[in-house]
Amino acid sequence: MSIKKTKNGYLVDIQPGGRGGKRIRKKFKTKIEATQFINWINGKQIDPEWKPKKKDTRKLLELITLWKDIHGQSLKDCENRYRWLNQIALEIGNPAAFQITPTLFTSWRSARLADGNSISTVNNALAYLRAVFAELIRADLWKEENPFSKIRQLKKQDTELSYLSEDQIIDLLTAADEGKNKSTRLVIEICLSTGARWTEAESLKRSQIGSHKITFSATKNSKNRSLPIPDCLHRKLSAIKNDHLFTPCYSAFREAIERAGITLPKGQLSHVLRHTFASSFMMNKGDILVLQRALGHNNLTMTMRYAHFAPEHMSQVSTLNPLC
Repeated sequence: MSIKKTKNGYLVDIQPGGRGGKRIRKKFKTKIEATQFINWINGKQIDPEWKPKKKDTRKLLELITLWKDIHGQSLKDCENRYRWLNQIALEIGNPAAFQITPTLFTSWRSARLADGNSISTVNNALAYLRAVFAELIRADLWKEENPFSKIRQLKKQDTELSYLSEDQIIDLLTAADEGKNKSTRLVIEICLSTGARWTEAESLKRSQIGSHKITFSATKNSKNRSLPIPDCLHRKLSAIKNDHLFTPCYSAFREAIERAGITLPKGQLSHVLRHTFASSFMMNKGDILVLQRALGHNNLTMTMRYAHFAPEHMSQVSTLNPLC
């Protein structure tokens, strides 16, 4: 073994094949690295790489911030997602990269479910974490397998989608008029007329109101969609002179629901307006493909939840069975 200490580190100077063989000279910062290299040259290392792989000691919070810098900031919900990811990282102990395992997440998930969190919440958390490492892999900033790729999302049972009856709609609009926030009723009317999500309607600007139509831009899938609106609604919106048409009114909507005495399933507060639009559309023989575009669904699978509202849905079952 020939290792010489130099001003800048350690120099390996060896001839593995003996006198007359190829001479190898290589510099290293530490003596340990120099020794490891000689051992590898002499065939004493099992690992095909002479230098043992270093453990990635970056913390999960650091990786999440790295994801935000290279990709997350381009997302519409970046800040909310970033806060949520940081919270998850802290709750699982902010492990070093080499310590991140599926078990860490599944243990956290079990605790969250025991605390009353929904399956949708923990499934979203898994999707967000998986996306973080997928982007780091694409940017060549993560060399290992995605630690969350093999974890399956939990299956949730389909829940019945609630919608408002005609009487309930009247009661809700009346209750909205009784509140102090004057934006509430108009936002409700937009959601019932177009199937818009609450945030899409509440964030509307004057520039998004066209000739008897609304163009929604702050959408979930980031794709604009324009939908026609009734004349009466267009007149009301055109009369508003402010650039931002509405003041925040989600809390006022919740209060209106309570005053109207309407009971809704958990997690279906403002979405009941979207469900009401979609169910009414299908009950009035609307086209399922038109409904898909109106709701802004990326695929038809989501829209098919409303297919059973069509008057003739599954009608062939009663006429084409073997007893008819």
